[in-house]
Amino acid sequence: MKFLFFIGGWNFGGMETAYLSLMKGLKTLGHQPVAIVCGWTDGIVPELLEQAGIPCHQLRLGRIYLRNPYWTWHTLWRMPAARRRLRRLAAELRPDWVIFAELQMVLMVASLLPARRAIYLQSEPGRLMQHGWSKRAIERRLDRFVCVTDFIARNLPTGRRKIAVVHNGVELPNAMPSEHAPVRVGIVGRITNQKQHLVLLEACALLKRGSFELHIVGTKSGTYVRDVESRIAALNLGDTVRWTGFVADCDVLHGSLDIVAAPAIDEPFGLTVPEAGSYGLPVVAARSGAFPEIVESGVNGLMFEPGNAGDCAQNAAASHRRPGLASPPRRCRTCACRRRLHHRDDGDPLPRGARLLNSGLQGIAGTGRAPDRVPEGPPNRICTMPATMPIDTPNRQARS
Repeated sequence: MKFLFFIGGWNFGGMETAYLSLMKGLKTLGHQPVAIVCGWTDGIVPELLEQAGIPCHQLRLGRIYLRNPYWTWHTLWRMPAARRRLRRLAAELRPDWVIFAELQMVLMVASLLPARRAIYLQSEPGRLMQHGWSKRAIERRLDRFVCVTDFIARNLPTGRRKIAVVHNGVELPNAMPSEHAPVRVGIVGRITNQKQHLVLLEACALLKRGSFELHIVGTKSGTYVRDVESRIAALNLGDTVRWTGFVADCDVLHGSLDIVAAPAIDEPFGLTVPEAGSYGLPVVAARSGAFPEIVESGVNGLMFEPGNAGDCAQNAAASHRRPGLASPPRRCRTCACRRRLHHRDDGDPLPRGARLLNSGLQGIAGTGRAPDRVPEGPPNRICTMPATMPIDTPNRQARS
């Protein structure tokens, strides 16, 4: 089958990592993934696609920005030419499935693509699914809403028959990291208030000084960074905290850590958690968002109450003391953490080297599992979803 992916071109974060993983996995299984990079500038994504041997076409099509009319004007000015080129590409490639990363792109170009269409949601859908006209237009143009967690699916206001939940997967590394003294606790990702760095700093202030280091992994930019730096100074943690910047190499990143902390609130997936598990590192995560779907407390990590620094500190200390939690001995290749995070629904491990979504192909084509049933009450509750679309669905004319 041919899969046509729409992906951004400049930043490379969790969403782009998951997209690239899925495309590599589909290629490993004998399918033909093709990417359309629709960012304004040439970033790192085209280079990574080329390294993976995935065909890539660059399309000068941006987005509509409510707070940046100049960028919006550029998008509208370039749209006619971009749509003409996209028609030619669609006629040449003849994809079976088109996979979108964002809902704006669905509204702008989906009607030009005569194929099955899916949105691959790594986060909550946002305002476009809250307005009646845009919600109806999006639903008409999509055959499948693929959510990476039940947390996202529960907040998706659309018919349950179109929803599939497919957890992200990560590649199993060849080597396990060694232990460090003092113990290194890491928080990985964007440095924003939602990630709750300040809670982790408060927790670190409660731990014994000299017994650990806190590594903050991420690009040091934005106003929130000043808040973090101020709190580090106020808590006298200057000798304890290490700013590492962005680390692209997963082996280097996880080889430098002993514990991964994830105190974020309402995290829609949190790829750093399964990545830590793949390296046998225990995780200390907030009981919020999608983390309870990924972390099995006492098996591959420990969980604490969101925003509770004391609870976070206790669990961070406990995760290092418990030899049976997730990783120690670090060289164990069959620990419970790795089994939980990297097995298919049918119990077979994912192929090595294929950073494939757990049952991702089946989720897109309609044979992935349905979202978990939620309690009675919410107006758009999600129940079970029958598998109605076969995996070998032929190419057919799209609905506009």
